[in-house]
Amino acid sequence: MAIGSTRHTVTLEAPTGPLVPAIWHCAIQTTGMQIAEGIAQYRVTGRYHPGINLETRILRPGRVPLQVQSVTDLDQRGVTLELICAETVGRHGGQTAY
Repeated sequence: MAIGSTRHTVTLEAPTGPLVPAIWHCAIQTTGMQIAEGIAQYRVTGRYHPGINLETRILRPGRVPLQVQSVTDLDQRGVTLELICAETVGRHGGQTAY
């Protein structure tokens, strides 16, 4: 990944607590798709992290956590991960806490 392309700093959390390392630098982009009413979809890309799986939540300051829906190891080399994540948003744009 190009330097500067991972401008978001997030905390990774598993059901049992923070992942190791818990801080992850990534790029978060909206896909422009709404999975269902109140659920927005995002593409999250960052350096490979062996602990990220479908139970991982991505915590962002002041935002609703993202729930990982799919994990792809680009080129199958353990260098870059591409995640598809969902954010649950309440009606009329309000955020729903987990």
